[in-house]
Amino acid sequence: MPAISFQRFGVRYPAFELEPFDLELSPGERVAIVGANGAGKSTTLKAVSGQLPEYGGRIEIDGREVRDLVPGMRASVGYLPERLHAFGWMTVAAHLRFLADFFPAWDRDYAYELLERVELPVGAKVGTLSKGMKVKLSLVAAEAHRPPLLALDEPTSAIDPLMRGELLAVIDQCAPIGGDRLVLFSSHILEDVEWIADRVVFLKNGRLVADNSVSEIRARDPDKPLHELLYATLQSQV
Repeated sequence: MPAISFQRFGVRYPAFELEPFDLELSPGERVAIVGANGAGKSTTLKAVSGQLPEYGGRIEIDGREVRDLVPGMRASVGYLPERLHAFGWMTVAAHLRFLADFFPAWDRDYAYELLERVELPVGAKVGTLSKGMKVKLSLVAAEAHRPPLLALDEPTSAIDPLMRGELLAVIDQCAPIGGDRLVLFSSHILEDVEWIADRVVFLKNGRLVADNSVSEIRARDPDKPLHELLYATLQSQV
């Protein structure tokens, strides 16, 4: 997986602006984008995943602009959106079969292994799944082709602590720090960031206000839990 480069990347909506910023991401990193709701986290993930063509500046993958690589580059990205996009009448198995045609590297056996790991029934109708089960299905779909980039938008939001732990464990095992894959995920749950990330990018009110490795953040006060230090970092930014 080549490096990803945000160059004066920004987005302007009628009621919100994500101010331009620069950011470099490398294979083997697990990078959390942290901030309150409306800070610009989802916008950033949509853009780098090829889901949002209208933005300012550039996003480059190995020196090539993302907008020039769409739609083909989407096969190299495992994107977990805020809400599952699926036909409610399909079963879990049918939904995955439908997606498989869009991803040349799709591994059916691996997909079913993931389904077992997260205890998701293959015969259940998508429309009957709970919020947490839909997130599980989205994660299986994102990971089933072992993409070089996993882009996960609030993967543990609004689900119970047990399900959160299960999903984070899958992410932890599938894309280890220092490997050949890049995990970029957004969250406002700081305990989840503590578990998964080795680097944290802070967004506040549409601005990138800090970018630190977890080791740098821990060094500020080794006696404090990381999630408290993350909160303090976010609060200290104007």
